[in-house]
Order: sequence, then structure tokens, then C-alpha cells
Amino acid sequence: MIRVYVRAPGERRRPPGKADLVLELMGQAPEAGVSLHHNLACLPAVTGPRAGEVTAALLSAAGIWAADKILPRASAPDAWTREITMMLPATLAWGALSRPLAELLQFLTGDRWVVEFRDEKLPLALSGSLPESFTPEAVVLFSGGLDSLAGAIDLLSAGRRIWLVSHYDYGQLAQVQQVLAAALTAHFGADRLQHLAVRLQCPEAPELTLRSRAFLYLTLGLAAAAALGPGVPVVVPENGWIALNPPLTSNRLGSYSTRTAHPRFLAGLGALWHAAGLEHTPVNPYAGRTKGEVLARCREPDLLRRLAPLSVSCARPVAARWRGQGGGSCGYCYPCLLRRAALNRQGWDEAGHYLKDALADPEIFRGRVTGADLRALLLALKTWQTAPEVLLSRVIPPGGPEAGREETWEGLHRLVAAGFEELAALLEARGGPWLRQYLGAAPQG
Repeated sequence: MIRVYVRAPGERRRPPGKADLVLELMGQAPEAGVSLHHNLACLPAVTGPRAGEVTAALLSAAGIWAADKILPRASAPDAWTREITMMLPATLAWGALSRPLAELLQFLTGDRWVVEFRDEKLPLALSGSLPESFTPEAVVLFSGGLDSLAGAIDLLSAGRRIWLVSHYDYGQLAQVQQVLAAALTAHFGADRLQHLAVRLQCPEAPELTLRSRAFLYLTLGLAAAAALGPGVPVVVPENGWIALNPPLTSNRLGSYSTRTAHPRFLAGLGALWHAAGLEHTPVNPYAGRTKGEVLARCREPDLLRRLAPLSVSCARPVAARWRGQGGGSCGYCYPCLLRRAALNRQGWDEAGHYLKDALADPEIFRGRVTGADLRALLLALKTWQTAPEVLLSRVIPPGGPEAGREETWEGLHRLVAAGFEELAALLEARGGPWLRQYLGAAPQG
């Protein structure tokens, strides 16, 4: 069990000797541990009796995210499941939620968590602000991906005033978010939206899976919503296919497939917020749609088509930089393939927008890294065509086994089937001869 101690800003007590890792916000004594670099002060101050719970949530999320980045899964006995004890500063109300928080983190990351809270003053000196004339109706998480772009466009086109909240930990991602937010502002007007870009960086980050990032992102959204007042929703625009994330193969079960917007995670997080007295709810308006359906039903398709090439939905967005080729999406990861399938449905897919065209080059397909997701996708497609019940058995129902009513499974079946239709259409339309031959060998269901 690895013990991680998160120090509150200005905390004077010494970390216990049993702590294996000490995390703190930048500006404290450098010998105390690993410092997180941030601009959290750009968040507006939360007033009222629940201000301490919001600050405790922020410190908890920052510490959990940093621990997730610093502690390599390769050191675990099974090279995946870590055992982590988080020692966190908190208020009394937040401190009563250690068990449900640990259970939620286990579902999200697959690790075994123990959460220990201590009562501590939590001065974060939040000092951000919004224009006095701007009163947003919702906080919208804005990652710079295609779904979050479509979500912002749909809400703005429906006449809503929204506050876009982004998190970034490297400059390339920040630039994508800023360019898209500026384009939306130019189109809809500054009286309809504002953009808040929150930087939180960890200088030591050997682990790349980052299953806990959704917890951090949503907590940043919570902090913004709490500053606006009770009841303001935190909108998480994520297509339902990737939210459920059907495991493509039997070795991608559990948290090996991400659960960043899984309905059960969002429901559990909302329950946690409410138990702490925070009257906000995470909402995913696209939970019942595939990525292609998100694009097809966009309220302003011309605007979405114009801005889509500026968005990034890649799991390896720095792959091009590693190769000395500037920025860009890799083209061979699972999110890139899903993105191409959705764009192909609209007739918008352009292979030249990616570092590599994984569908046209058999050498990419054979690569250990570059072909891994495409090979898994082809295997899943064959499984779906020949034995769909096998693949459906891997899907976690939104509310757990007790929610496995007939209508729930009908909705899941429709969503999974529609997602595979989009993927199959992409492979058949854009794949090279070798790939089309492979698909032709698959039994048709």
C-alpha cells in the first residue's frame, strides 16, 4: 500500500513519516515533496456555508490525479492494480465521505483506494471573476475534443449562456481549447459564453493511463458551478458509445477500458456532491447517442464542420511532437478511429488530418503500438457479427446489475449496434484492399 499525503496550502504540520509521497501546491517548501504547478486562483471564490467543501473537493481531486500520474502501474504485482492510501485535508462534511469516494475511485481507475481525511484549514485564495453582465446557465466541460465542441454549439444554438471550463497540462492542448473557444465567441458573441482555462501540471508523471482525469475535470467544473450558485449543472458532452466504452476484447475488461463519462460514475459522483451539501449534478446530454449521431444531430452543422478539423480527440496527441513533426492527431489510436467513423458518417472524414492513415497502410496495422487498437476493433467487429451477446455481456449497465431492465438493455443494444455500424462503414469505405479483404472474410450478421 502506497501512502500519499496531500498538504493544504500553508499547512504547518509535518507530513507523517509513514507517507511514501507528499504532494503540495507550488509555492511551499521545495524539500517537502512534489509540487503541483497550477493557476487555480483563476477559479472564482465560492461564498456561502459550503465553500470549504468545494475547496476540499479541489484539493482531493488534484492530489488523486497527481498520484495517478506519478505512481506507475508497472510496479503493481499485476502491472495494473495499485493500492493507494490518500491522506487528504478536508472539512468535516467532506471527511465523512471517505468510503463512497474510495469506491467511486476504484470503479473509475481499477485501483484499490483508501481515503483518510483530516480536518484542516483550506485556504486556496481563489480570485477569478466573470463579467458582471454575464450570468451563465450551465458550466460545460470543454476538452477541445469533437464531442465537447458539438455540445457547446448545441447549447449556444439553443439560446443558452454557458461557461466553458477546460483543464490543460501541456501547451498544445491549451492552444486547441483557446482557438476553439475564440471561434465560438466570434460566432455567438461574448455575451453568450466565457472560457476558463485551468492549468494543473505535475512535473513527475511516468504513468500515462490517467483514469482519474475525469474526476479532476468534473471537480473543476463543480468549483465553477458552485461559484455561480446552487443548482447550476455541470454538462459533460460525451457520446454514449465511449461513455459505456464496450470492451473490444476480453483483455480490455474492467478499468482497462476507460470510464470517464460512464453513467454509473457520473451518478456516483453526483451522489457524492449532494452528500457533501453541494447542489450540482453532472449531466451528459449525449448518453444515448453514438459519436456519429452527435454530429448528425448538431444544431449548426456548417459551423461544426468548419471547426471540427481544429478539434483533437486523440489519445496520443503528442505523438507527432515526439516524432519531430509538430502537432496533430496520431490517426491510429481508438479515439482517432472512432472520430473518423463519426466524420465518415457525415462525409467529412479526411485521412490527411492525421499523422498516419491507419486504414490504408498494412505496416501500421502490423505495428505493436500503431496497430493495437485497430486489431482490437476488427476482432470486436467480428465478435459483434457472430456472437453479439458475448460483447454485450462485457458492457456494464448504467445503473449496475439491478438496473438491467428490458428497456435498459434495449437501449444499450441499440447504442452498441449503431456504433458498430459506424465503425464498419468507415472500415469498408476507407480501408485499403487488405483491410476490405479481411472484412469480407468476416461472417455477416
